[in-house]
Amino acid sequence: MNALTKPIRVVFNTREKGYKSKTWLASGAIFTLMAGDAVRYSIGWWGWGFLLGALVFGFVALMVRNRSEVVLSEVPWPLWALLGYMVLSSIWSAYAAVTVLASILQIATTGFGFFLAALFSWRHLLRIFANVIRFILATSFLMEFIAAAILHGPIAPIFKNYQGDVPPAPAFYWVQGNLFNGDRIQGIVGNSNLLAYVAMIGFVVFAIEFAIIGTKRWVNLLSILAAVSAILLAKSAGIGFAMAAIAVSAVVSIAAEGKDRDTRHRYYRVAWASAGTVAILVLVFRAEVFEFFGKSPDMTGRSGIWKLVLGLIQERPWLGWGWTSHWVPGVKPFEGLVVINHVPYYQAHNAYLDVYLQLGIIGALLFATLLLLTFIKLWRLAVRHTVALYLWPVLVFVGLVVWSLTESRMLIEIGWVLLSLFAIKVNEPEEKLEPRGRSSKRLRIYSFTKFFKPAQKPEK
Repeated sequence: MNALTKPIRVVFNTREKGYKSKTWLASGAIFTLMAGDAVRYSIGWWGWGFLLGALVFGFVALMVRNRSEVVLSEVPWPLWALLGYMVLSSIWSAYAAVTVLASILQIATTGFGFFLAALFSWRHLLRIFANVIRFILATSFLMEFIAAAILHGPIAPIFKNYQGDVPPAPAFYWVQGNLFNGDRIQGIVGNSNLLAYVAMIGFVVFAIEFAIIGTKRWVNLLSILAAVSAILLAKSAGIGFAMAAIAVSAVVSIAAEGKDRDTRHRYYRVAWASAGTVAILVLVFRAEVFEFFGKSPDMTGRSGIWKLVLGLIQERPWLGWGWTSHWVPGVKPFEGLVVINHVPYYQAHNAYLDVYLQLGIIGALLFATLLLLTFIKLWRLAVRHTVALYLWPVLVFVGLVVWSLTESRMLIEIGWVLLSLFAIKVNEPEEKLEPRGRSSKRLRIYSFTKFFKPAQKPEK
């Protein structure tokens, strides 16, 4: 591996004023938003609310102290418009008070994304997300091991999310102790789909860490192994499709780097045509595909949920029912709308349908515009920069967008933070980015593979 292709280790200035305070605050908030159920099961809803309030106070204070208002110019107009439209929807909302509260929470969540974009570099953000996810995965496997090998049964939340002494369904347990019996595991996050979601993000950031020598090699390899294991044991079909999209995006973006415009666009046409073909095949052979993932052809009741949501959309197609992000228990028309195996569900299990349901066609168009503009800019950053560091935002974004076809988590907690972070930070000036290298990512990968090949014996 020669000097042109060898990655350069970037050392953080940990003595920078405020480095530790902002890093610990960001890490704590990301954990709280990424493993929200773990926090609520541990300290209850009131404790969770108090913690969120303290975190909001902390990041606002740090932003004021660091004069972060300059980043306001980097906030894209679709994000401003969408937040404004959420607030405006309280005028015609079927649950006005809920919409006002939900809009305030959405703005606060966006504020945390603004905090991350303003005070951290892309490399520092990668390090923070990697460390938090490492902790979540490690504690998840530890908790699953305790439930399966020591307690030989499920673990209930400390603060119960159900009435009575016995949960009405297994889904109400924190973890069900399935580590060794072949069923899905839930981890510390308390939900199989969420565990797979966290592991998906972890796989991307760990792989990029490995590529840029972000931490020790053995730590990276163990982290990647943990992420892959969590994805396989959580058995989420939606994450399976998202991981496939991430893989294709990685290959295409690396192959397109440094190519002329016509060649790049030829790659893109082939990629889109292939993706469309695969989507059609999955639709036609969905029974076989979902059976492979251990799912029913309707994705475990999702088609029924979507039919109910489409029925509500038809009642208010233009303005929607009013913003609420996740559906609020006890609020019509959501209360009792979806109950499967004694478990109520409070989301459309499709972020795009949920936005259409709540904000109507205008809100859906604003949301689509925000996603499209963010993707284009993230893609350009990944393709035009030679440092592998700038791949992680677009790969995580692609995974989030594809997974959102079966889940609505992009609209709340860490999902919305990631969306707002990417939408804002991708607009930062180029002078804030790391210098471009003298060789492409493709050449570095090729050189890296040559490095591991055994030396050829000289001919006699």
